[in-house]
Amino acid sequence: MNPLKKLAGETAIYGISSIVGRVLNYLLVPLYTTVFQAGEYGVITQLYAYVAFLNIVYTYGMETAFFRFASKGDLRETFRQSATMILATSLVFSGAMMLGATAIANYLDIPHQKHLVQFLAAILFIDAVSAIPFARLRLENKALSFALAKLGAIGLTISLNILFLLLPYLVLEKGYAPGLQSAIIRFINPGFGVGYVFLANLLGNTLILFFLRKYFLQIGPALSWHKVKPLLIYGLPLFLMGLAGIANEQADKIMLPELLPDNFYPGKSSMAALGIYGASFKLSIFMLLAIQAFRYAGEPFFFSNAENKQAPELFARVMHYFVVVCVFILLAVSLNLDLLGNLFLRQPSYRDALYLVPVLLFGKLLFGIYINLSVWFKLVDKTLAGTYISIAGALITIVVNWWLIPVIGYTGSAIASVLCYGSMSFICWFWGRNHFPIPYRWKPILGHLALAALLVCLFQRFNLQNQVLATIIGILIPIAYIGVFAILEKRRLTHKIT
Repeated sequence: MNPLKKLAGETAIYGISSIVGRVLNYLLVPLYTTVFQAGEYGVITQLYAYVAFLNIVYTYGMETAFFRFASKGDLRETFRQSATMILATSLVFSGAMMLGATAIANYLDIPHQKHLVQFLAAILFIDAVSAIPFARLRLENKALSFALAKLGAIGLTISLNILFLLLPYLVLEKGYAPGLQSAIIRFINPGFGVGYVFLANLLGNTLILFFLRKYFLQIGPALSWHKVKPLLIYGLPLFLMGLAGIANEQADKIMLPELLPDNFYPGKSSMAALGIYGASFKLSIFMLLAIQAFRYAGEPFFFSNAENKQAPELFARVMHYFVVVCVFILLAVSLNLDLLGNLFLRQPSYRDALYLVPVLLFGKLLFGIYINLSVWFKLVDKTLAGTYISIAGALITIVVNWWLIPVIGYTGSAIASVLCYGSMSFICWFWGRNHFPIPYRWKPILGHLALAALLVCLFQRFNLQNQVLATIIGILIPIAYIGVFAILEKRRLTHKIT
């Protein structure tokens, strides 16, 4: 089978679980921006930024290490060793969070909400112990099982959000179904607020334990140091790289409330500004969906085709088509911001940072390019290079945020994202060209990026007042772009590489 078609098929399945799941999850944004004030949504944004960091700590590179060693040796034994190791360390980490919940809540300036820390400890534990079983599903090409587990957990989480937040809002605030008021007052505590967001997440995640029970039963208590040691050695650079990488993605949400003075944006606290920025940041989710789906299918694909004599040409084509898809997403979102903003960000104050979305999308696109470029150091076992590159990116992120946030607010965070991922991509390409040369088609790739920037700038420059006309043009331009590309690339798209 044509490997590009195989990759596209698996990406589609993973993409369905990621895209459908994330889109369903994203439908919670209108709910949150309806029932919570910006400051409350800022708490949610900040805590999930910390969760992103801790997810890396909990798994410390073992997921990719499992891929590498399981594909070369005994899959079951590699699974048992790596999964048992994650289980043991996760018990320690989450246990420490539970015991120190009060101190952590005080540090985060939520002294009366230590239960949020306890919820997060349990969520992180389930996420961590599920990582290796999910990796095994990917390695065994069980994309459907992977998708069902992910979607089941997300479906339950969304249902519980509706029960805990939407139903009380409609009945108690809007006066619908007055007969339910006494029952809701009895079972739902409005003062619990954002706690219901994390409780729903926790209960939803427990469903994953049920879906993956077959794999959990294969985890044994006996650890062999000489078997675990190579996994740890391989995974340590990836762990450091992961920490640096998540800093690139989440540091702005941690630094913003610390560096931004209250009333920098008139009448808004720094936490409210974070909530507004975080809500607009959510609109870049469409780009992240494409990147995540690609990563799930791409990592096994790159490893399995590494020995193919035509791998460099194959990987170059993958990059080219990937960029085209991402440019299409950038155009589709950026040219329809008013429509999407009104649809997803319900309170007008949440739309104050919509102008940043094209910049954020472009930053994520550059991140996707970096993901493609990073294949060289994974295939030649020079993962330390990825660590250095990610650390360089993290330093750029931190320095630029530290420099610009006090001066231009959350606009500085968006600029930091572009500078970070652009620098990482350039360093990765320059470093890897002598280790694993890949004939990337840079001229057309840069041409696609320039065209996207030009179209977005022109669309914003003309600022059409007729909303219907603006929507029609905003929809037609991305469709025309992808259509013209398909026509011009028809021969290359059908050309088979074996």
